[in-house]
Amino acid sequence: MIDWKLDGFLPSQRQPEPRVETASDRDVLLARGAAAAIDLFICYVLIEFPLIYAVGEVFSGPYEALGGAIVPLSLLLLVPLYASYSFVFEWRYGRTPGKVNRGLLVVMNDGRPCTYRASAVRNLCLYVDLLGVPPLVIGLALALVTDGRRVGDHVAGTIVVRSTAPTDLDAAAASEIDTSAAARGTSDGKKN
Repeated sequence: MIDWKLDGFLPSQRQPEPRVETASDRDVLLARGAAAAIDLFICYVLIEFPLIYAVGEVFSGPYEALGGAIVPLSLLLLVPLYASYSFVFEWRYGRTPGKVNRGLLVVMNDGRPCTYRASAVRNLCLYVDLLGVPPLVIGLALALVTDGRRVGDHVAGTIVVRSTAPTDLDAAAASEIDTSAAARGTSDGKKN
């Protein structure tokens, strides 16, 4: 039951083949936005919020003294949490759970898997992307002008592309290839 619920979010150890030619597609840029929203939700609601609750229970006096500053502080803490989360998933699996769900993959410019260094540089540059006022408008404008690549992609030499879907799902499952509904390109998990 839990496998069915998580299908489409959990990356597998083996990465699917990248479709490098999709790097500049506008729908990839929109899918990246949706993937980022999913990943931010996971970071804030499933990781950070329970930690904040636990800290509030353990240190109730100082927590209550912060009052209304809790929400801005939690959003400020979200940036390094999100950058670390993205770094680890992109280095180990080439994609975050949000990217798995949207059928995306982070690879080097030539299609090789994303390296440790490239993932670190790419995610450290997230701070540069957030310098703009408002950051989302500037980041979106830059991505539209530069074929969907943000500052971190340029500096790290990476691209975000669509991944190929396995044709034989039984063989793919046996070899740990991504068999999620998003990777197969279907909404209900069935072949088209």
